[in-house]
Amino acid sequence: MFKKISFHIIPIQIFLGIFWFKNGFIDKVCGIFNGLMSPETAYHGDTWAGWKEYIVGTWDKSQVGHIVLSPLFDALFPVLIILQCLPFIFIIVSILKLEFLTDAKARPWLMKSAVASLFVTSVMLFSQTLSGASDGEYLWHLLAAGMVLIMYIKNINTITGKA
Repeated sequence: MFKKISFHIIPIQIFLGIFWFKNGFIDKVCGIFNGLMSPETAYHGDTWAGWKEYIVGTWDKSQVGHIVLSPLFDALFPVLIILQCLPFIFIIVSILKLEFLTDAKARPWLMKSAVASLFVTSVMLFSQTLSGASDGEYLWHLLAAGMVLIMYIKNINTITGKA
């Protein structure tokens, strides 16, 4: 049974799945939903108002962010939530399609998850860099990790003849 499992792929699925499950679904979807359902017991920082205070407060530290990004928060934040959920959704599909097995013909959903992760990180990094936010530092590291993941997946697929 263990011979069929690709131990080169599972760590990528775990990293992308857990990271974006926490940052997309738990922090955003569950936090906002909890804030809507029971605002008196919800942690304020995870509610819509809490995220708006934090993000707009960060953007407002820069004149460019204040003028360009802050007025658009209510339109941009739902898009960000969707983008942050995509890598996790793609990982779930990847797991359901058994892309973690050694005999997987190809791993398109794993690659889609890595590309979606790289894209959402780039979007977040753009807004944080534009506004001069301190969150940009960890996003640069995540961007680098995303690029390495894509190269790693391509390399594994080439080595195993599944490219």
